Amino acid sequence: MIRTTVVGSWPIPAEHKPELTAYYRGDVGDEAARGVLQAAARAAMDEQMACGLDQIMGGEVFAPDFVHHVPPRLAGLEVVKKRDHRAGIEGLGQYRIVGDLSAPNGTGHALAFRRERAIEPCLGKAAVPSVLTMTLPFMVDPRLPEQMENLAEIVAWEARDMAEAGAREIQLDAPLEAVALVMQARAVSEILPWLIHPFKGIEGVTRTVHFCLGDMGRRPATQEQHLRNLVPLIEALEGAVDRVHLECSYAGQWEEIALLGKIPGAIELIAGIADVKAPPQSEETLGERIRALLQVLPAERLIVSSSCGCGRMPRDDAKLLMRNLVRAARAG
Repeated sequence: MIRTTVVGSWPIPAEHKPELTAYYRGDVGDEAARGVLQAAARAAMDEQMACGLDQIMGGEVFAPDFVHHVPPRLAGLEVVKKRDHRAGIEGLGQYRIVGDLSAPNGTGHALAFRRERAIEPCLGKAAVPSVLTMTLPFMVDPRLPEQMENLAEIVAWEARDMAEAGAREIQLDAPLEAVALVMQARAVSEILPWLIHPFKGIEGVTRTVHFCLGDMGRRPATQEQHLRNLVPLIEALEGAVDRVHLECSYAGQWEEIALLGKIPGAIELIAGIADVKAPPQSEETLGERIRALLQVLPAERLIVSSSCGCGRMPRDDAKLLMRNLVRAARAG
């Protein structure tokens, strides 16, 4: 039987949206919102478990637009354009660096894992955006190069705190890196050190990196969709990570699926075959994809998952897609 997991986000439960909206606006702080955040995470985790997934996550109910809730939590930034979480990609905030970057109260990711693990002891997987992906709201700032070490330490602190809180697997979400490589905008040598840095000094956890092509409003960040430029980075990660999650939902990626055979033997593959940007695929379709992957990789090194977070999907669609994925994986 093939193992199943998810990426991170899950649809926000409608019954909690009014209270959560106040939190997203910044009207309510972390502690005051603890109850509703736990209730929303409880609903997300219960739905994942009801789907039969082998591994669940907390649902990222604290972060409605992925990394873009982070800048208001950082010191050293000034607002250029205020974030509007209701407006999707058009409402993303813009910031400039005005001092040394730090996160006096964290980015919210480790805090969320502690809050979620307190109500679900079986929760073992946590996620935080990678160092380069964390720069998205201010990536064109001329002062960014001098602040990269500070930003790397912010992400590393989140990973360490997750491990101390009991995380057994820590996932770096790295869409910026994947898009940059696919579009040949960055070299492996520019990316590799920042992916390795957050895992330094952490022992006893599964180290995972999630590469996808972005998902804002259920749209990818690029129409260049293939695997060939990602493989050299994965090869370079040998010994530094234990699992790599690849979005495996686009036609261009499937044309090059044989390249997955080049992934080092010590690295497990989480294949994102369940496409969150499309209507839910059937059990039969997902089963065909699993069988195709088993021609390239042995079952013991394969885990299947959603292509990205399910948080932008309609709630019923997310549940149907994950149930179909689980059934297909059990069929083998």
